Amino acid sequence: MKHLLPVKVATVTSGAESTDRQFAGRVKAVQSVDLSFQVGGKLDRLNFLEGEILPKGTLIAELDDRDYRRRVKEARVNLELLEKTLKRQRSLAGSKVVSQQQLDEVESNFNLAKVALEKAEQDLAYTKLRVPFDALATRQLVENYTNVQPGQAIVRLQNISEVRIQISVPEKMLATVSKDRISSVNAEFEFLPERAFALEYREHQAEADSVTQTYIVELGMPRPENVQILPGMTARVKVKLKEEKGDLWIPLAAVQTGADGNPYVWQINADQSVSRAPVALGRTDGESVQVVEGLSPAMKLVAAGGQHLYDGAKVRNYAQD
Repeated sequence: MKHLLPVKVATVTSGAESTDRQFAGRVKAVQSVDLSFQVGGKLDRLNFLEGEILPKGTLIAELDDRDYRRRVKEARVNLELLEKTLKRQRSLAGSKVVSQQQLDEVESNFNLAKVALEKAEQDLAYTKLRVPFDALATRQLVENYTNVQPGQAIVRLQNISEVRIQISVPEKMLATVSKDRISSVNAEFEFLPERAFALEYREHQAEADSVTQTYIVELGMPRPENVQILPGMTARVKVKLKEEKGDLWIPLAAVQTGADGNPYVWQINADQSVSRAPVALGRTDGESVQVVEGLSPAMKLVAAGGQHLYDGAKVRNYAQD
């Protein structure tokens, strides 16, 4: 047995990776915003509680609108007066009593009055603050009955129109697993046993974490009825991968490079001798590599110790000693 060279033996396998992956996920808001009025005034009403879920369109704050309603009335009266004046001027212009210049000025003032009324009505509408999306009220930023300025933050909201979950994905998986390879992605929550929620890809960070070398991937799902899944909660995310037919993988350490630069492996024959087998390689996950051409399933290869082998050399598996 001394003439048998000790090597590590590997077998060509179908599929380098497990078809199921599991990640720890954390729920986050779609976005976090501070809402403010576009006009200033005295805060007259706050209609929310911190931690409350607010449907889109909910009225959550109002300013004292008396001054704004008065401005609308003034603008409307001024417009009506100018409309009457314009009618008289147009009738007089036909008899040459009013010049064209005078008529143009009245028409301009009438148009400006329409703009002023539109602005006054818009400012009046701005005295009411409504939720722009399904939201969680996380913080009240001012007290009621205080004077607020345009743009001053009133309430902090988190957009929860859908559930977003972030997971950290290893760089090799992000690089080697294509979208077509993913069969399903589901989220599970400890407080909802035996329920799984389908997730869809939303976005991912383009830079890896400098310490863990993982990428943040964000997934989304519709908000389930009668269940409060809030930002900060944890989830278990399961990724199921499809089996690829004819997908052969070997240890990356089994690959040798010939003098011509082409890759090959040492195939172990039935009589324990080895022979050089050229291979064509595909993608790699850093530990295993896909073999596109040159091998068949269940073939025995030299996985380590093949640097000094030659065609016809006989080997033994040192793991069996």
